Amino acid sequence: MRVLHVHQIAHIPQLLVSRLKEKGVQADFVEVPDARTIAKHDIIHGHYALNRHTIAAFRLARKLKKPFILHCHGSDLRLLTGTGRKQLPFHYSVISQYIRKRSAAIILSTPDLEEFEPNGTYIPNPVDLERFRPMPEVKKSKRQLILGKQVKNSKLSKFIKPDVEYDCVNNGYPFNFPSNVRMLPCVEYDELNEFLNHYEFMIGTVGDVISMARLEAMACGLATFTDFEKKFTKYYDGQNPDEVKEPREFIKRFHSPEIPVSKLLRIYDDVMRA
Repeated sequence: MRVLHVHQIAHIPQLLVSRLKEKGVQADFVEVPDARTIAKHDIIHGHYALNRHTIAAFRLARKLKKPFILHCHGSDLRLLTGTGRKQLPFHYSVISQYIRKRSAAIILSTPDLEEFEPNGTYIPNPVDLERFRPMPEVKKSKRQLILGKQVKNSKLSKFIKPDVEYDCVNNGYPFNFPSNVRMLPCVEYDELNEFLNHYEFMIGTVGDVISMARLEAMACGLATFTDFEKKFTKYYDGQNPDEVKEPREFIKRFHSPEIPVSKLLRIYDDVMRA
């Protein structure tokens, strides 16, 4: 079985490919697909429905009669707003629906997406536990961290305490933060593990279910908070990520790469037999 993953998003495809190879699958990753590469593979696994390279891979797979699996990552299915999750604008919704209806399987990266695609299968995002790990040698800051793609009109400001100093990395809505919040530039992925290890507590993207930044922070041992909705605790055996005492053990139990890889292998087998 040869599987091709298309389009980088949060370094998830590359991690899946490396772990699939460990299981004996001939897995590859490309950002920009072409007909020759598509033709060499049995299954095309595209990430994020609204990306142009994923769309190109979908078209080539259809043309070459290769099964296409769509992996949805959030904003290709719904909008995350300060007042809840909403449908995509019409144009984006049409594109997303068109691809989903013609895919051999649909994978959902977060549990809230089931509401918007009932035919999808939720597979938890993998966390690279070798890269994201506690680093005792890194000096801890007394400041707390705010990190994530923050959403307009979210409750974030409500959770910022006036007597606490914060460092903030925000690639989302530009909040007018109080003076105790110090803005920092975005952090390169290769430096993220050490950066996270400078902190003991992090506020993630408030209103999001479970972002990769939060998962990676928890793998480093940070306590995290996003005002997690209790209705989603059923996916974690009743545990609330906002309240867990052993964050890294939580990640090992629910987001170890072996979990999504085993689920993917079953989906790949089903698609090949269809």
